[in-house]
Amino acid sequence: MSSPVGEVPTRHDHSPAASGHRRPQKPFGTERTRRDILRAAGRRFARTGYASVRLKDIATDVGVTAPLVLRYFGSKEALFREVARDERNPPHVIADLRGPLSSLGERLARTMTHYWLSADFHYPAIALIRSLDFEESKALFNGELARRLTDPLCAVLPGPDPQLRAQVISSQLMGIGMFGLGILTDPDTPPPAPEEIERMVQLLGRAVQAIIDSP
Repeated sequence: MSSPVGEVPTRHDHSPAASGHRRPQKPFGTERTRRDILRAAGRRFARTGYASVRLKDIATDVGVTAPLVLRYFGSKEALFREVARDERNPPHVIADLRGPLSSLGERLARTMTHYWLSADFHYPAIALIRSLDFEESKALFNGELARRLTDPLCAVLPGPDPQLRAQVISSQLMGIGMFGLGILTDPDTPPPAPEEIERMVQLLGRAVQAIIDSP
């Protein structure tokens, strides 16, 4: 899979919690309902953290009942694990690590900017960060970061200290979303202008490429 091209999507929140409307009740047993619950839970966890989220709130967002959420996932803890491990859009797959190393920095910068600007993609990462007071979240965060980003990067980096360099690159790619784009402080903040986003991608790409090319 190649890296995304064209316009970077803007962030929009169409969840029932944001609009104040409730969806009609959905029948049990559909994959779409399961996905809707997972998405609603991720957005809730991303906004307020694990401890503050009630299954009743998630159910209301989707238009089902709390017992139905339990029938799908078994417990709030299990639902949180599913959110953390959501596989719909692993960043390293989109970045295509099999491509030329000479342009990997730009591909990673563009991929991760695209990732951070889409609430449908980034909510598992923010949910984990906002829930670090939940003990299991720490291990989940470290494990998912390694599995999705640091370890795949380490495997393709040539030269000395690949693990250390992969960790530094991962820190830059995570930091651009959480702090450069402000996702951590306000997941619903409007995105920068397209030209500012493109300039950010260029600068981040150069910084990452310097570490990739480091002897």
